Amino acid sequence: MIPFERIASIASATLAVAIAFGGCTGDGANPNPGPSIACEVAQVFLLQAFPITGATGVPVTTPSLVFAIPQAANPAGYQVQLVANGQTPLGSVLGAPPSPLPSPIAPPPPNYVYAGASPPPLQASTGYLVQLKTPLTCLGPETTGTFSTQ
Repeated sequence: MIPFERIASIASATLAVAIAFGGCTGDGANPNPGPSIACEVAQVFLLQAFPITGATGVPVTTPSLVFAIPQAANPAGYQVQLVANGQTPLGSVLGAPPSPLPSPIAPPPPNYVYAGASPPPLQASTGYLVQLKTPLTCLGPETTGTFSTQ
């Protein structure tokens, strides 16, 4: 097992334990004020695969965003949100990736799979910070990358 696979496996197992024992859950509206050690260890690496982070000229009609998530993760536990111009509109929760996959797309790390989500309506000539709301409410949304539209 290469080091990255080992880290991904440990992170997935720790996530399950942390959720099972409530090590990093709040009541949704009021997450723990300071993340517990269990919560920080359980944070998983999420990859923005399409559009590739830093992409420019993304069409406002882009129907799907694609992410790489650990195989053991439940895609429905993650929801897209885009931050731009002081607003944070929500997209859909993750689900099956689009078929065919858009191009260019970043390759997933070992033991990761693609998951797709619909973005909220995109505005022209706008830079977006892409985040995924995760089941780990104590850490808040995880930033996965950026892109800008035509």
